[in-house]
Amino acid sequence: MDLQYVMNDLVGIIRNADEISRALTLLAELWSRYHNVLVEGHRQYNPGWNLSIDLRNMLLVSECVARAALQRTESRGGHTRDDHPGMDPNWRRILLVCRATETMGTGGSGSGDSNCHINVTQQLQTPMRPDLLELFEISELEKYYTDEELAEHPGRRG
Repeated sequence: MDLQYVMNDLVGIIRNADEISRALTLLAELWSRYHNVLVEGHRQYNPGWNLSIDLRNMLLVSECVARAALQRTESRGGHTRDDHPGMDPNWRRILLVCRATETMGTGGSGSGDSNCHINVTQQLQTPMRPDLLELFEISELEKYYTDEELAEHPGRRG
């Protein structure tokens, strides 16, 4: 099992809750393996040192993507859920924001390693300004916006 497999095969463009949940389990295993990584030597000219930093960041981003994908129960843009194939107008104005909280732990060597907890919260998106909405054809906006949101669009005011 590796990170590339988890993200490509289980949290790829087409997703479903079972695969995303499995991915989160596998990501937890990868985090455990990551906490056992020990890089020797100096950081200069040491690709292993740089890779260990990159791996932490890749795990953080991967977990954020998976947790947000599991929470978003619709399909929109590059996020396609087999188990939720349509767009839900209730999700249109909601952004999912990931935050990592770091807690200090005590590793086996007593070195004081840290653990990250990913939290995904919903945040209302700022509505698009009316002057910007007017730049788009009404037929294009109707794919994404509700009738109430488009009531004042020049293409509807007629």
